[in-house]
Amino acid sequence: MTRKTPSEFTSHDDWLSYVSREIDVSDRPCALAFGRVELFRSFYGMQGHEFPAPFATDFERIDDMHEPERTAALETLNKSILANLTQLLADQSRSSLSASDPLARRSSREQIQQLRSHLALKNPYFALWTVYTNGERELLTAEDWHQFLLQQLGPECIEEIEFTRAMAELDKLLTLFHDENRKLPSLSFERIWFLHYLSGPERMLQTCAVLGMLAAESATCTSA
Repeated sequence: MTRKTPSEFTSHDDWLSYVSREIDVSDRPCALAFGRVELFRSFYGMQGHEFPAPFATDFERIDDMHEPERTAALETLNKSILANLTQLLADQSRSSLSASDPLARRSSREQIQQLRSHLALKNPYFALWTVYTNGERELLTAEDWHQFLLQQLGPECIEEIEFTRAMAELDKLLTLFHDENRKLPSLSFERIWFLHYLSGPERMLQTCAVLGMLAAESATCTSA
């Protein structure tokens, strides 16, 4: 298993490039799962929390396992960590809100701006949409956007193209919530923060769930 971690690279894309370049194909699922654990561990530290001892114990135990059990165990551990971290961040968010309505409204807008800034910096697929909208504002048609994705990602990267299209829809919904100064649905901030760290079918399943949640909430806001 690789001992390099995502925190040693300047971006998530650099980490993925390292894995693709240096790690054998058969070992990549394990390396990526290992990297996600380390990523989540570092995020606990950034939030001023210790990495939960049960997760640390499981991580050490898994490290002594052999394939394919080790990768499967790491993926299961990652799901447990993500669920715990999501709840932790949600609890922090709720406890930090003031009872003052004006402040709560300002905090909602600032929270969405923080989320969009994070995605533009750390989510390479969201960043593609940001680059496109900033540089081609007069050409925002579906055909042009599709051609841009084909040029940037390649026609064979069907899953990446689909996810990047979803990031464009996500930004439009976040813009709506930001402009109306409305609070995001419960737990959506935390789920969106981590979307690009997911892999395989789980990534689009989570993305579709988040988009559906935001769309439903925005429709409620519009009809209210």
